[in-house]
Amino acid sequence: MDFYQIVNLAHAGAAILLLALALSSIALAVLIAVKPAVDSANAALVKRANTAGLIQHIVVGIVALTGVTAAFMGSWSFSQFWLWSSLVVVAFYSVALEYITKPARMAVAEGGSEGKVGLQVGLQVAHVLLLLVTFAAMLVKPEL
Repeated sequence: MDFYQIVNLAHAGAAILLLALALSSIALAVLIAVKPAVDSANAALVKRANTAGLIQHIVVGIVALTGVTAAFMGSWSFSQFWLWSSLVVVAFYSVALEYITKPARMAVAEGGSEGKVGLQVGLQVAHVLLLLVTFAAMLVKPEL
């Protein structure tokens, strides 16, 4: 097994781990949304969700780094649309995780309304859908 195969395997493994973390974030969002109030159970759930978010940031960095490394080592040029769109999605995923999803989660834990609860769960689902679109682009590699 050469270094290029190891990088590709690390990229794929990190991407699958990121999907699993995003799915667990949906579960945590639903559990937080069950009773949107300030209590010890929600505080523990929010702490776990924040930890999962931090791990997602690290894994997103690994996915981006191994992906760019694989692109440099492989036969792909950076003029291909799927490479750029995937990098944009990864950057957006990380920024949205910190500046959109986390504040929504914190608002629900402080006793948010039904709208905030729905928004928080919807944002987590949107993250998973964003990952699925990116995975599809990685597998199909469309030439646009």
